[in-house]
Amino acid sequence: MLTASIAGSIFAAPPSIHITHALQCIAENNEAGILVVVPNYTGDRLNFGIAIKKAQQAGAKVEEIIVSDDCSIPENEQSVAGGRGLVGMLFVIKIAGAFAERGSPLREVAEVAQCVSQNTATFGVGLSACAIPGQGLMFELAQDEIECGMGVHGEAGYERIKLKTASELVALMLQRICEALSLAANDSVAVIVNNFGALSQLEQGIVVYEIVNQLRNKNIEPVRVYSGVLMTSLNSAGIHISLLRLTESHRDTFVKCLDDETMAPCWPGRSYSIPSTITRTPFKTAERKKVEKTGISLNDREQGLIKLCLKNACTAIIEKETHLNELDRGCGDGDCGSTLKRLADNILNNLDELSLSHPVALLSEIANIAEECMGGTSGALYCLFFTTGAKELTLFKQSYSNKENLRYIWFCTFRSGLNCLEKYGKAKAGNRSMIDTMDATLKMYEKLLNAYPSEFYEKIIAAARKGCDSTKNMKPIVGRASYIKQAQYLTEVDAGAYAAATWITAIAQTIAQFSN
Repeated sequence: MLTASIAGSIFAAPPSIHITHALQCIAENNEAGILVVVPNYTGDRLNFGIAIKKAQQAGAKVEEIIVSDDCSIPENEQSVAGGRGLVGMLFVIKIAGAFAERGSPLREVAEVAQCVSQNTATFGVGLSACAIPGQGLMFELAQDEIECGMGVHGEAGYERIKLKTASELVALMLQRICEALSLAANDSVAVIVNNFGALSQLEQGIVVYEIVNQLRNKNIEPVRVYSGVLMTSLNSAGIHISLLRLTESHRDTFVKCLDDETMAPCWPGRSYSIPSTITRTPFKTAERKKVEKTGISLNDREQGLIKLCLKNACTAIIEKETHLNELDRGCGDGDCGSTLKRLADNILNNLDELSLSHPVALLSEIANIAEECMGGTSGALYCLFFTTGAKELTLFKQSYSNKENLRYIWFCTFRSGLNCLEKYGKAKAGNRSMIDTMDATLKMYEKLLNAYPSEFYEKIIAAARKGCDSTKNMKPIVGRASYIKQAQYLTEVDAGAYAAATWITAIAQTIAQFSN
């Protein structure tokens, strides 16, 4: 199946630096190339995208396929993010892996993987929410209710319905999947039944029985059925049903690929063993790259101020960790505060070694910290924000004459970073994200540039808070929250927007107090 798999923290995309390491290991002495299979989540797309670009720049031959097999949300209600990548991804991995093992060229393997992905659809239902270790349930669900359209990151589903029998639920799920794949009588399929983690084997067996019977009643033949704990959601009780439509032109080939032996220990229904002599390549933490000190330089007083800004901003984020996690539950994966705390902790731990005298180097170093330690969507976004800001700062090589000029330079830096986030993250103001806070701040910043009012920083803080507050009851268009359609999870402000308002406020207050 896979040559390598890269995992992030719980419910988070892996940092791009880990993905880059894996690609470097695989690319060594490999002329055939690499196919990267990515589940369709914003954080995964961003972090894998960064790593793939780096690998390609280094000369590696890399193809990418993004799997979005979730069919729980009707197409006319989907956001720009598209459907999630769920357990149907295993069909892609198994069949593409078999083709690769047979020596097929990379382009052909990628085309086969794309074909499998396009003919796969998955629907999930949850009987209970999960809990990240040490925390409470991600959301509340009554004993007589079910979440339809659940993913695997603990987020709530597309809709909530009353508890039904296994037969009724399977009928509902198969109807949605058959519609998505345009399945009809005389078609044949392969089936994956995925246990979220806490469903009993008895209940799982009942679901498998119902799927086989109901498909045959529709005159659709389940040629292969795989059932197990394959893509979990910690301690959540629930099930995914994933169907692969076996088209007439590919049926025999795909079935042979599914039957090919594999050493992957959790592929159900096959014998396996793990050699005791396996050689593992240890992951070596890369030494933090030294960044060249270019561009404008700051005097001792300005260095003291920027150090204090970083310290206060990081401290504010750490203090808000629990609240940010709470805001991120239900409509997210409950880890926004924890992810940002990792960034804040690492900045504070390296504060005395950062290049405070040269903002270009400083922002590059912070970007490297974000890439290395955060993971998830926010890790990729903050890495892009600081990297782009550093690039913008290189344009200002000349010395600045006064604080107003320096204020303009920071404005250009902030604007450049925000533009980059909008380009790669697809979010705009009004989409319920950190962009709402940052866009409101930038617009106020630009408005005040030529006025230099005494209440400059008070107005910046007010704008950031107003941008954050605007996300209340806002319909999410991007990120994991875009999959949530239930209004009760969207009444609070967006976690990312609140985090941005927190560090912007801390920095503005620090500068205002320092100036006085």
